[in-house]
Amino acid sequence: MLTFALRRAILGLLVLATVAVLVFVAFRFVPGDIVNRQLEEAGAVTPALLAEKRAQLGLDEPLPVQFYNWISGVAAGDLGKSLWSGRMVSDQIGAALAPTLQLSVLAILIGGILGIGAGVAAALWRGTPVDMVLRVASTVFLAVPQLWLGLLTLTALAAIGYFIPLPYRGFTAAPLLNLQQVVFPAAVLALGVAAALSRLTRSAMLEVVGADFIRAAHARGVSPSGVYLRHGLKNALIPVLTLLGTQFGNLLSGTVIIERIFNIPGLGNLLFESVANRDYPVIQAAVLTYGLITILVNLAVDLSYGLVDPRIREARA
Repeated sequence: MLTFALRRAILGLLVLATVAVLVFVAFRFVPGDIVNRQLEEAGAVTPALLAEKRAQLGLDEPLPVQFYNWISGVAAGDLGKSLWSGRMVSDQIGAALAPTLQLSVLAILIGGILGIGAGVAAALWRGTPVDMVLRVASTVFLAVPQLWLGLLTLTALAAIGYFIPLPYRGFTAAPLLNLQQVVFPAAVLALGVAAALSRLTRSAMLEVVGADFIRAAHARGVSPSGVYLRHGLKNALIPVLTLLGTQFGNLLSGTVIIERIFNIPGLGNLLFESVANRDYPVIQAAVLTYGLITILVNLAVDLSYGLVDPRIREARA
């Protein structure tokens, strides 16, 4: 198991290095740069001033030199300074990371409970109106864009006279107020996760319930709930866990939109503003943070397979 974990960790580092190169190069080819943005704000743009400002920020150097300077700083734990605000990038990422992680974890918990529960229910009542309603609902929520669902949620809340309290407060500072601020955006993110999980859980459960060990459990007199939950669901969890890890990565990308709509000062909101300002160090650090979280989550999911299925644990030993 240790060897497997090391192999996955090395692969994750290679993926992260590839992401670092791609994001660095890609944003350099986006039209306009931060110098144009800053000088537009000042109301004076001349070729000489543009060249002088780019030289001050080191943007006039060749791309390989810029990349080396940035990646060597990252390797030393220095993410640099924001070209827009002058603040340390690590401070900005640290402040924005907590709201995003809270929102994502809450969404994955809500979506996991709803999705797996709905999938098991649909499998148990296969072919009944319950199954049909759950399948239609999962299809609808898979098709609905999160942007539209978020705006619809805000409109519905306003229609009943409820407004999410502002400004944002951290959980440690004001727990109840914080939950009021994050529960609705988390629910919006969770619906897509629940829809995907319910469909996969239903399919996995239907494959498992016809297996020999399920019939043997029935023959031993195990209660129906014990058969389906203790034996059936446990053996159906491998593909569900895989999708859960993938959905966590999708959640992180979804926070870029949802945090903007619900005015949550998280990593997605920071990335949105940094892209608008062409603030390269913050963009690169934010994307790397997203990539690192996704890699760690997928590594945790891979390692969890051994806990669910002893045969996988023995094969990796």
